[in-house]
Amino acid sequence: MKTRFITYASILAAGLLATSCDNAVKTPELNSMRCEYVPDGGTAILYGKNLKSVKSVIFPGDLAATPQANSNDSVLYVTVPNGAKAGRITVSNGSEEVKSPFHFKDDRNIIVNFDSRVATWGGYEPFDEDGNKIKGIVEIADSVTPLPTQLPDPCDGNYGFLYGTYDVDWAMKHTMFLQYVANTDEGGRGKESVASLFQNEKLEDLVLKFEVFIPKATAYNGPRTEIFFGPYDAANKHGRELSAICFWKPFEGTKDGFHTDDSWMTVTIPLSEFHHGIESDDLDSKYPLDLTKATNFSFVQFGPKSANPIFMCVDNFRIVPAE
Repeated sequence: MKTRFITYASILAAGLLATSCDNAVKTPELNSMRCEYVPDGGTAILYGKNLKSVKSVIFPGDLAATPQANSNDSVLYVTVPNGAKAGRITVSNGSEEVKSPFHFKDDRNIIVNFDSRVATWGGYEPFDEDGNKIKGIVEIADSVTPLPTQLPDPCDGNYGFLYGTYDVDWAMKHTMFLQYVANTDEGGRGKESVASLFQNEKLEDLVLKFEVFIPKATAYNGPRTEIFFGPYDAANKHGRELSAICFWKPFEGTKDGFHTDDSWMTVTIPLSEFHHGIESDDLDSKYPLDLTKATNFSFVQFGPKSANPIFMCVDNFRIVPAE
């Protein structure tokens, strides 16, 4: 039997080794942002690991910023410097630099951004002619229905606004949808894929992203949102009956509906979620998503009528590679 002698020197060495490991600076890791579009001077919220060690955040345009004091290992808060551009964010702990897998102000392959409203229909205009946020909806005989809560400041210029009550079963109400029609007769970009440069990528490698704002006061609790990319020559413009559809239902599993905590957030939906058909919710579409043929875009409240209020702001619909 071999005897193991433990000496003071070995204990000291072990202690020093443990201390050295505990104090090692770990490589930071960036996974996502709460909202990928944050205006200059706003607070960007980044998620990841080992973020407490970050000393500097470099925004595209080589603009450095210091993390806010309330940051921790998994959440990093930082003020966006003036002039920040689109691209990857870099974080540095003084010895290592790590780039984000996502793009800040991701301007790749924008389908609809509401600043260029060419061939975009539906919803309400959230700003008046002077650029001020509207406070109510003008109804018949110029009567005004006040909004139940204030519209948000933009995250990136103009945005789309859906508002009202979905009070007719399975109806496409103008105030309850946003659509882009590619046909040049309608003012669209022409027969160009909604995925643009990424149209030949595998569906599992791509996602749809957009920014959304839903207030606490009017949490979203249905009907579902149907999202689909219709064909260029659809007779009814949208082409729902010829499309693979995504059912976006963020309220499922919530107690009081879905909201974004009175701030903008980025939604990410894998393109593999675009597979539903119109015959039954349980059956896949007869027309699998083919990005080379998909040119139109629809974001539609659709389903059985509901007494739940709809107050939804959206911006920057885009198809980009998954992170």
